[in-house]
Amino acid sequence: MRVKRGVAARRRHKKIRKLAKGYRGRNRTTIKTAKQAVMKAGLHAYRDRKLRKRTFRSLWIVRLNAALRARGTTYSKFVHQMSQKGVLLNRKALAELAVNGPEAFDALVTKVLGSEKIAAGSASGKRFAAPEKKAFVKKPAEKVEEKKPAKKAAAARKPAVKKKTAKKKAPPKKAKA
Repeated sequence: MRVKRGVAARRRHKKIRKLAKGYRGRNRTTIKTAKQAVMKAGLHAYRDRKLRKRTFRSLWIVRLNAALRARGTTYSKFVHQMSQKGVLLNRKALAELAVNGPEAFDALVTKVLGSEKIAAGSASGKRFAAPEKKAFVKKPAEKVEEKKPAKKAAAARKPAVKKKTAKKKAPPKKAKA
């Protein structure tokens, strides 16, 4: 009996075209290129779902470090103290506290560090206090003796040597008969 495969193929093609909606040019209409584009997009999506988690974690760490430096400590010291004291808060929650609830974050920092490590700018209502700038003092330049290049002896110089190139020999000519 003859098997007709048109229905299954059309169903597959419709599925690919639906996934390729919004692509430009042939990537949307032609099945062969649309299938390739959908496969590539799927690979990027899978990879970037993993990458997004890393990116957000690093963003939270940067935010925490900035907030903690304004309070007189660093991220690494703070996290180490947190683990020693047994405070179980993830970086997402800590970063959210640092940005949206500075008073609560100050209380947490004092609890974890055990002493008043909070900078004056934070207590006065500013979120991040700018570090004090040190005055730049220019030092007087010291005299440096210039070294004169040593004269090379004429005898020490070696004459330039030309490379010998091998000449190709032409094949022997055949004698005319």
